[in-house]
Amino acid sequence: MIDRLWRHWVARPGVDWLITALVVGGHLAAVRITGGGDLLGWPGREQRIVVYTTTATVAAIIGSFSTAAVTLYAAATGPRMRALRTDPVQGPQFRRNWTSILSGTLVVSGLCLLAVVLDVTKQDPGGAHWLAEAAAVLGVARAMRLVWLFEKIIAGGDIDLADGRE
Repeated sequence: MIDRLWRHWVARPGVDWLITALVVGGHLAAVRITGGGDLLGWPGREQRIVVYTTTATVAAIIGSFSTAAVTLYAAATGPRMRALRTDPVQGPQFRRNWTSILSGTLVVSGLCLLAVVLDVTKQDPGGAHWLAEAAAVLGVARAMRLVWLFEKIIAGGDIDLADGRE
């Protein structure tokens, strides 16, 4: 069951948006019902701004890692990597994942910077910190996707090298 869910998630980067909505929506509902547990709502504005800018920075760093991973993917010329790229199912799946990771880092950074702009009061009554929470959840999902892609590329390249085909 877990393997099936994993394969479904990997094949559909858009699921990350659903995961983000469910996690943040569930947390928001829990905070509204219980009146507590709003981690980004507790600190003062200055601390929230630090969290927002740090999250945007981490997303930018992850974006640079994903660029390096795309370079590895594009440079790999072994038969397994060629087969992966040209496979009618896995090739498009890999391209969708790369695009989702790269665009995701932009969205995460953008949401955090928007939260900086919108969070102008001590208590954040407008809820800008929920944008940052959504950005963080999306960032975690996309980072997991990046790790999966790195593992696939490294494994494929290593097998090609071990076979002496590269």
